Amino acid sequence: MWNQLEVRRRYDQRIYIFMVFLFCLMLLLFGRMVQLQWVQYSKHFTQSEDNRIHISPVLPTRGIMMDRFGQGLAVNEVSYKITLIPERVENLTSTFNSLQKLLGWSDKQVQRMEKRIQRARSDRAVLLMDQLTWSTVAPLAARLHQFSGVDVVAGTHRYYPYAIQTSHMIGYLSLVRDVDIKDGYLRMEYVGRSGLERIFEKRLHGQLGYRHEEVDAKGRRVALLKTVAPVTGENIQLSLDVELQNVAAKALGKRTGAVVVMDVHTGEVLTLLSQPGYDSNKFITGLETAQWNAWLNDAQRPLLNRTTQAAYPPGSTFKMIPSFAGLAQGLQLARGSTQCPGYIELADRKIRCWKKQGHGHVDMHDALVHSCDVYFYEMGDLLGMSRLTQEAKRWGFGERTGINLPPESKGLLPKERPSMGRRNWYRGETMITAIGQGAVTVTPVQMARFAAAIANGGKILQPLVEKNKPVHIVRTLDIKPSHLTTVRQAMRDVVADPRGTAHRALSRAKWTVAGKTGTAQVVMMADDEARTSSDAANHQDHAWFMGYAPFENPEIAVAVFVEHGGHGGSSAAPVARAIIDAWAEKQRVIHEQVGP
Repeated sequence: MWNQLEVRRRYDQRIYIFMVFLFCLMLLLFGRMVQLQWVQYSKHFTQSEDNRIHISPVLPTRGIMMDRFGQGLAVNEVSYKITLIPERVENLTSTFNSLQKLLGWSDKQVQRMEKRIQRARSDRAVLLMDQLTWSTVAPLAARLHQFSGVDVVAGTHRYYPYAIQTSHMIGYLSLVRDVDIKDGYLRMEYVGRSGLERIFEKRLHGQLGYRHEEVDAKGRRVALLKTVAPVTGENIQLSLDVELQNVAAKALGKRTGAVVVMDVHTGEVLTLLSQPGYDSNKFITGLETAQWNAWLNDAQRPLLNRTTQAAYPPGSTFKMIPSFAGLAQGLQLARGSTQCPGYIELADRKIRCWKKQGHGHVDMHDALVHSCDVYFYEMGDLLGMSRLTQEAKRWGFGERTGINLPPESKGLLPKERPSMGRRNWYRGETMITAIGQGAVTVTPVQMARFAAAIANGGKILQPLVEKNKPVHIVRTLDIKPSHLTTVRQAMRDVVADPRGTAHRALSRAKWTVAGKTGTAQVVMMADDEARTSSDAANHQDHAWFMGYAPFENPEIAVAVFVEHGGHGGSSAAPVARAIIDAWAEKQRVIHEQVGP
């Protein structure tokens, strides 16, 4: 039996062990406290603040685009949007059922929203509906306390007042895609997809702001703690005159085609019209698949920007190229004349002039005024394909103009040497190239720049889409003034001479006009077949007019293209007349307001 001393010793030993254990436990707890309160303070404070404070982005107001006189082309209108933060919603299915009943959403709309949420981060706001009026969102705004994670946000949406007339130039916006998220965009943002909306995206977008909000355990907003205001995007003034654009659209009517008007001294684009257009506002409101497919399958191809992306045979508007080349080379025909019987014989075939009975005795002036093909068949034959192509390149064909609306077509010029192992071009190929047929195609914006270069003395300008930007001269041609005078006077008489191909349409314009009509053949005719339009609309010839005004002191250059329009003088030239008259009248009013 243990004595009292042994019991006391054992008891003290147990007390010691317990004290050591208690000390170690206290040391451990103290260490943990030090770790939490000092070592990991920042981490846990941040987590605590994240639970208490929600930082939500504030979208910037997108900059607007206006025409040269301040008329809005891409503007912002006040609207409301409904957003949802997935991680703050206790039951998504129940929430959507309640919202669907409250706001009258369709099952298809709800399915689209659910897919959007699946692709989004759970801590970021997801756009459910956009461009809503207050009357639409008011029932939800009054019951927001019942929907944790759901919010009604006041903001703006993009609107294009002249959507169809300016769709190819201005472009459109659409909701961000996965690739945009990687670039820093939020799920509820819109990004420029085409036209100047895409080109100027960084300038128009602005910078995000932030709102620091205190929230409760259920994610409901308790108080607004701090706001960092967003930076509004840049407002951009374009060179376009939307009133002139509307005049061009009205004159062109329902026909397919393109119109480009340029300032001959600065290169500023006053009109850039491609028809048919499309309603770019439909992209903002949510484009339906059926509408997209309808545009894609439309035979008139409304999504194609015909001013820059489509290239066509220039027809007789190209005849100034062999004229300048013949004068520069000092060819006898350029200073002399020839006989046009209505055709030229080449081996065992006849290549016809557009005028079956012929033009008779013609020189360069007469050949341009009356658009004689035979004269330019002979000129092209004398020059050869190499010199024709070189001259066309000098005047800006076969290269991109550099207009800030990519993608842009270069058009097509024949190579100096043919392919397929041949050493030289056939004579017939060179002859038809000289009248703007065969293997040569140009874009309407190239043609407008060509007209501007003739008017300004040989300066090849880069077309500009913004107002008051520095003039960019690509190159200045070394051309004799006498050669310019010869071609300019012939272009003037295309309008002034009663027998000129544009006389009927433009002789009574408010400004004196110099220009050239063109009729580009679409379907190859047999040698002895009359050159008439086919019964089928898509077999009719293309119609062109290019020129400048006023003749004495040029200000604007115009290029009009009417797809399958027939003759340039009767189809394209009247469009140019409407444009020139409208611009002349506008300049008259401006000068009267400014005074002497």
